[in-house]
Amino acid sequence: MNMHAPTTAIKSLVAAAALAAVALLALLALSGSPAAAAKPKSYECQHPLITGQEAVNPKGISPKAACKVVRELGAFLSTDQHIEELYECKGATRNKPGTPVLLMDEFKGWNLRLYGNGYTFIMSKPGMSFRVTGQDFPVNCS
Repeated sequence: MNMHAPTTAIKSLVAAAALAAVALLALLALSGSPAAAAKPKSYECQHPLITGQEAVNPKGISPKAACKVVRELGAFLSTDQHIEELYECKGATRNKPGTPVLLMDEFKGWNLRLYGNGYTFIMSKPGMSFRVTGQDFPVNCS
């Protein structure tokens, strides 16, 4: 009679369970957390909708207050002169639109930054921030 067979079977079962647990943890890590996968909170700042001026993911500031700043920026950018003060399109050619580069780093006390592809426009103050988006707003090099 083999006395080690039940012990070997239990060890194999424990090893298989441990392997399954590791695989599950790896799958969860690769899929990301639910918070990371959450859709950004976007707040429409114009009523009725005209150019789609939006405040996205406001942090440390209410959507209403963020939208007030977005509308002020929109009013500022209503003239070509102010658009030219805010940004330029670097590297533009006849066949290529170029990349937006900010010429202003502040607007009414808000710090301005472009990230990623040059079209992620962030406004921030200590403890507050939000992204500004819209149809061809606030920067456009097309």
